[in-house]
Amino acid sequence: MKRAALSAIIAVVLADSALAQESLIGAALPASPDNASMISVESSPELYDLGGLSAKSVTKYAGTKLGDAPYNGRGRHESEIYRALSPSVVIVATNDGIGSGSFIGSGDSVLTNWHVVKGFKKVGLVFKPLAEGSKPSEADIEIADVIKIDPGRDLALLRVVALPRDVKPIMLGAESDIQVGADVHAIGHPTGEAWTYTKGFISQYRKDYEWRDEEGSHKASVIQTQTPINPGNSGGPLLSDEGKLIGVNAFKAKGEALNFAISIADVQAFLAKAGQQIPAKPPATCKSVKLYEGRDQQDTATLVQYDTNCDGKPDYSFVTPDDRTKPFSAHLDTNFDGKTDISVEDRNRDQKWDISFHDVDFDGKIDLVGYHPDGKLTPSRLEKYVPGTRY
Repeated sequence: MKRAALSAIIAVVLADSALAQESLIGAALPASPDNASMISVESSPELYDLGGLSAKSVTKYAGTKLGDAPYNGRGRHESEIYRALSPSVVIVATNDGIGSGSFIGSGDSVLTNWHVVKGFKKVGLVFKPLAEGSKPSEADIEIADVIKIDPGRDLALLRVVALPRDVKPIMLGAESDIQVGADVHAIGHPTGEAWTYTKGFISQYRKDYEWRDEEGSHKASVIQTQTPINPGNSGGPLLSDEGKLIGVNAFKAKGEALNFAISIADVQAFLAKAGQQIPAKPPATCKSVKLYEGRDQQDTATLVQYDTNCDGKPDYSFVTPDDRTKPFSAHLDTNFDGKTDISVEDRNRDQKWDISFHDVDFDGKIDLVGYHPDGKLTPSRLEKYVPGTRY
């Protein structure tokens, strides 16, 4: 599709063993998606709105502010973090406003907040121009599909239609990287000031934190930081001192330097699970039904399939091979496109899950490997999948 000018995008377009497992990803076959639940908000602090700017502000911003990039160096280390990672931080633009997003690779995926893209299936992305301080051109603008959301955690995953250039993905950190007192960095577009860098430290790590905003109620483990963020920073990365993404900047409370980011632990859980999906929302009266119970096509295993969104197609399937040396497995279609995007194995058949393989961007290829030491369906740890490795 031919690229449109930025104004046209905003005004028009936006209106609307692992080797064996790799062959299963993308095949027609899925756990029932967990929709975000509303939670008690009686003790939640009143929050500032970080939903982005108005459409009028976006137009003004697009025409005059996009090239400002008001970054001032704060030392060699800080400058290197900004230099290396700012091209991976995009502007997410809709008719309602702007926010930030992190390019995390894994098949052209961009991570952001749900409230930044709420109500849209397509959004505009603006990538940082090659020359610092210059205005973006049409070559820096792309379209992304909203492919996955979790309103409860306030997270969303986007898939870029095409990358404007070779962009280095931001590496995902780990929960162990979250240390009170540690330096952290943020890159975003506060109030339309594009590619602004700020630095601070972690004030506290608050697990299962509940908050609310004008979009509703939320619950996630959050990183409290005094790193300055403002409207327009929403969805952008909170980076460790090693330059890894450990949080998604999301909201701030009234008071001095009370800023919060959704933790990497919840990001990993979001990437590994269905969340609330965009397509094929089940009717309110929908109930899970068993579609099939019998033999698989090869007649080598028992196959049971369920439909959870009342579209008449299997959303998750369980396979029990006749050969007891082979694992019991579940195959999940979390976006209801008829293809497996998560495969989970019980390798020793003790009714506890051991390992899982995740196609987080629904392109038919494995992106992440999950480990389940507690035996539960949700992995405790995720790692990047390395093709050719025997897991």
